[in-house]
Amino acid sequence: MPSADNSLGFVFCGGGPAALGPVIAAARKGRLDDLLDRGIALVEPGPIGPGGLAHYRISANSLGGPFLECLDGLSDSAPFAALRDLPETRRLRAHSDEHPPLSVVAPFLTRLGAVVSDLLAAHPRCTVVPEAVAAIELADDGVVVTTGSGRELTAERTVIATGGRPLSGFGTAGIVPGLDLLPHRDKVWHSESFIDARKPLPPVRGKAVVVGGSHSAWSVVHLLAPEADEITVIHRSGLRLFYNSPDEARADGYPFDPVLDVCPTNGRVNRYGGLRGRAHELARAALRLPGTGPAPARLVQVTDPAALEAAQRALAEADVIVMANGFEANLPPIHRTDGTPVSAAVGPTGTVVTAQGHLVDVHGTAHPRLLAYGLGAGLAPSAEVGGEPSYTRRADGVWLYQHDIGGIVLDELLHNVTTTGEIHA
Repeated sequence: MPSADNSLGFVFCGGGPAALGPVIAAARKGRLDDLLDRGIALVEPGPIGPGGLAHYRISANSLGGPFLECLDGLSDSAPFAALRDLPETRRLRAHSDEHPPLSVVAPFLTRLGAVVSDLLAAHPRCTVVPEAVAAIELADDGVVVTTGSGRELTAERTVIATGGRPLSGFGTAGIVPGLDLLPHRDKVWHSESFIDARKPLPPVRGKAVVVGGSHSAWSVVHLLAPEADEITVIHRSGLRLFYNSPDEARADGYPFDPVLDVCPTNGRVNRYGGLRGRAHELARAALRLPGTGPAPARLVQVTDPAALEAAQRALAEADVIVMANGFEANLPPIHRTDGTPVSAAVGPTGTVVTAQGHLVDVHGTAHPRLLAYGLGAGLAPSAEVGGEPSYTRRADGVWLYQHDIGGIVLDELLHNVTTTGEIHA
């Protein structure tokens, strides 16, 4: 492969919110020229900016205001300044204190993506490639990304932010010892089938069971409610609700751990793991907290034999079962120069990456030339990104991509790789 001195600095695989995050972070930090001067090829076959959320049938799990915070400090910086008064921005701003439908968020992100695309296209060392990524070849001195047309892009490193796909084996997965979906696999669907409008909606009738307690699980409850006769939510741990402060949670009658469930950087309860918006309302009602209406679903927390029996009965009687256990990264094929495949490690919370975003393979080797994050491969909470100590899943979200996580990835990109491209755990 060509020397990295004669190649791009980076190939960004994907053009959604995660891929654009480091560029936005660089603009906010006054380091955009440093990043672009290294040379970037952004490879994305679809619209740049919104990613998959443009197709989601649900509302955001954050307020509309935080989506616009990426413009803070950029209002006088061309070409970002023009974004502030666009119709798409004004429409989103009208939802600043609400949880907007993602159909309102996506047009703003599309406009933001167009600005980033124009910046790349105007830079002599950058380019936008409107194709899909076909494969990635990893060598000691760089990477080669091959597009669908066979075009080869040589770079020092690649950023892989190509979205997520349901965790492998979701239809037969174990929930807890003694409770799994294998006997019911013919009626199991992943939450993606309900949330993503590109997927045909599964038939809904009679009794429904949702497995999981996340935002996507409760979004499915909301989508099922008009059709299902009865909904049961099976979850392994207590439902986590978001609150701006411990006092707010106590006033609502919500039990929480004052140390493990509180983010040390901003004092919010269940900052990452907590349900917000419509999901918060539905879960509050299911928990029968003060002032709520009829419960939208029956809760079964599988922590004792009686609950395990109730869960088994609910699964057996269900007409449809929805698994909301998350995603793994939708990675393109990756191989070494000798053709040996590089297989990513996947854990219960998705594809495994280091605190800097380095992809970890099934042998426990981290690859600094392969940065993977976004849906299905978020960075674990850390001192840099904050979060409640009890949260053990991955941190992701548009705001994080443009701020904390985007800043971490930006810092990593602007440091040269001085190893052979591997770190052994």
